[in-house]
Amino acid sequence: MQRILLKELIEWKNSNDRSPVMLDGARQVGKTYLVEKIFGAKYFNKVFKLNFEDNPAAKDIFSGSIKADDIIEKVSLYHQADFNAETDLLFFDEIGLCEQALNSLKYFREQRPDVYLCASGSNIGLINRYPVGQTYEMTLYPMSFHEFVLASPNKPMARAFENKDRSSTTHELLRELYRQYLYVGGMPAAVNKWFASLSPLIKKTLEIRKLQNDLITGYIRDFGKYDINNKSLAANLEAVFRNVPKQLSNSVDTSVKRFKFSKVIRGKAGYRDFQSLIDYLTSTHLMSKSQIIEGKPPQPLSINHGESRFKLFSHDIGILHALLSIPYKQVIEQSFSYKGYAAENFAQNELLSSGINATYAWHSEGKAELEFLICNANGDTIPIEIKSGKNTKAKSLDAYLKIYNPPIAYKFCDLAGGVQRNVVHTRPLYYISHAAKSIREEWEIEDYF
Repeated sequence: MQRILLKELIEWKNSNDRSPVMLDGARQVGKTYLVEKIFGAKYFNKVFKLNFEDNPAAKDIFSGSIKADDIIEKVSLYHQADFNAETDLLFFDEIGLCEQALNSLKYFREQRPDVYLCASGSNIGLINRYPVGQTYEMTLYPMSFHEFVLASPNKPMARAFENKDRSSTTHELLRELYRQYLYVGGMPAAVNKWFASLSPLIKKTLEIRKLQNDLITGYIRDFGKYDINNKSLAANLEAVFRNVPKQLSNSVDTSVKRFKFSKVIRGKAGYRDFQSLIDYLTSTHLMSKSQIIEGKPPQPLSINHGESRFKLFSHDIGILHALLSIPYKQVIEQSFSYKGYAAENFAQNELLSSGINATYAWHSEGKAELEFLICNANGDTIPIEIKSGKNTKAKSLDAYLKIYNPPIAYKFCDLAGGVQRNVVHTRPLYYISHAAKSIREEWEIEDYF
């Protein structure tokens, strides 16, 4: 399966100033497969891999000197083959489980910048002694909708998506794929099974849900590794993890509300009680946060001080529906009453996987709410409104435009789009990644999608 992040890995390989790659991401999003089976297999003669989870003995390589040349020599002995820095890739998998391997990245950066070295892990955000400034940071998210389309056997559809085709024929086909994606999600194992399975539809949907539930079980088991001496902590992490979908589902066809701390864990009711739990879940990329801005957006948006007011979203829309036990038929028909939250969670994930590092929501005295504010390449604040259906009336967006007069605005809905009123660009929701790329990279308004 194709992953968009491969392009960035290739650019890293071809660069002159090359720090070791640190690839972050939740469990089972495909980090190992991307580095070893796609990037390593296609662009290197051999991959010298050390997996610190599957083979703890690999840690012994770092028990003595961790200077770069010494590590290369011991890795060669371990693999019983000579490492060639010009043609081979060195890969430290689940590096967060070996502190000395983490420390060695500094020496590779300083002593052997010619070595192609990638490291990955699912607990990188929890590391206390992180080699700041010594690595090239990348994050792999679950497969985006673009990658889902690429995995589809309908190759002309992938070309239509990349060409931003908004004809009625293309719209109906992409709309159908989008609804399938809402159920399947972007976990690579689920996507592969969805397109490869020859089972009848009903059986295939049950196979996908079984796989998703197994992934959820695995995540919950990982909570026990956070602090093996504190069982209540693992239980509290699970409570928050399961509560986020429940709170999201309370949004009918309105914007998702801020996360409420009450009634999640008995005896805990404030932000300080939940801060470490939420930090864990966002650091391991099982959830993402969208900070709420009240009133006039600050410049830059990152100086917003309302740290206790935010929305929480699931890292994968398929996992979210599995946690809520919503069956395929309801998802595909968009018949469940709280469908608005699904569109917003989808949009949040698409923005993050498109390189938007932080998202914000806008509230105005309880009278207007916008789902997203993000910064463009010029530092301007761009408002985005998400509509789950075909109703394109956007009172909150109109209110924001009247007060703050942004250079451009987006409205995403269930229509093919194309209507442009003043600065507002109306587009189909499944194309939000194209808009995110424009916002992140373009300097001229005329170039925006």
